[in-house]
Amino acid sequence: MNQEHTLLNVHKDYYSNALRFVRDNIVKIIPEKSPVFKGLCLIGFKIAAKKKHTLRASMKIDIPAVEHCNLRCKCCTTFGPLAKECFLDVESYRNDMERLALLTDNQLESVCFIGGEPLLHPRLLEMFDIARAFFPAAELSFMTNGVLLFKMGNDFWENCRKNNVCISLSRYPIKLDIDTLRKTAELNNVKFDYVGGSNTPIKAMWKYPLDLAGRQPLSRSFNICNQVNSCIRMKDGKIYPCNTIACIEHFNAFFGENLEVTNDDSIEIRNVNTIHEIYEFLIKPKPFCKYCNRAGIQFGIEWGVSKKEINEWV
Repeated sequence: MNQEHTLLNVHKDYYSNALRFVRDNIVKIIPEKSPVFKGLCLIGFKIAAKKKHTLRASMKIDIPAVEHCNLRCKCCTTFGPLAKECFLDVESYRNDMERLALLTDNQLESVCFIGGEPLLHPRLLEMFDIARAFFPAAELSFMTNGVLLFKMGNDFWENCRKNNVCISLSRYPIKLDIDTLRKTAELNNVKFDYVGGSNTPIKAMWKYPLDLAGRQPLSRSFNICNQVNSCIRMKDGKIYPCNTIACIEHFNAFFGENLEVTNDDSIEIRNVNTIHEIYEFLIKPKPFCKYCNRAGIQFGIEWGVSKKEINEWV
């Protein structure tokens, strides 16, 4: 069984890498705003989602250290520009990791600290220590826009090296001395990579529009969603199947909307007896999918700072 799981993971990695290569290079031939580009991407999303409608062999988890950000990109899929300053409670996080360790026998595929901008959390290094203590073999990383890396002291670099934490840098078209960052990471023997594996700057954003009326067919939204069974977020004792559900509270609060998150849209880690119950939960459409107009995705939106206008998300 372990060999079968290993082969399955290798196949999935190969497929994801191939799809990423096509996605990154097709824009060199076909404009992102064209109907042809959109059509090809929707086909790709559907194929990719179908590949992920199978039970996981191992667990990967995203931890939102914070949900606000210092960059505020428009069309942000986690609603960072709308979020009030809020930091993950470290003790609650420790309890969640302890429970997850019990369910998985201290075996996770990966733990990625995300945001917002995770470097805004004053106790991020402590969170690295906790993750490594509970999951000694897991891949640890954090996703950052890189702006605050220049302010990090020796304790940060020492902790990343000690816990084998990889820096995963976003590729926004901002002024950033990436060569210096890379050299600093190399000097400190810290892994340094780019989100998605490519160092080509993202010059355009993708808009995943919300349907405020909640009239989208659940199966259609689910079957072309690129977050299916992959963007798994844990916070406050719950596992969320996607960033949108986990973060919609910021959209609702800022714009006075009520896109409802039900008890069936997440799963309590203390209400399950085995990790396989979570795996089963992740491969099924959720009630919230009715708000996701995945077929209406818009490409080629010029990257920029959010004006906090609702049309960035609907």
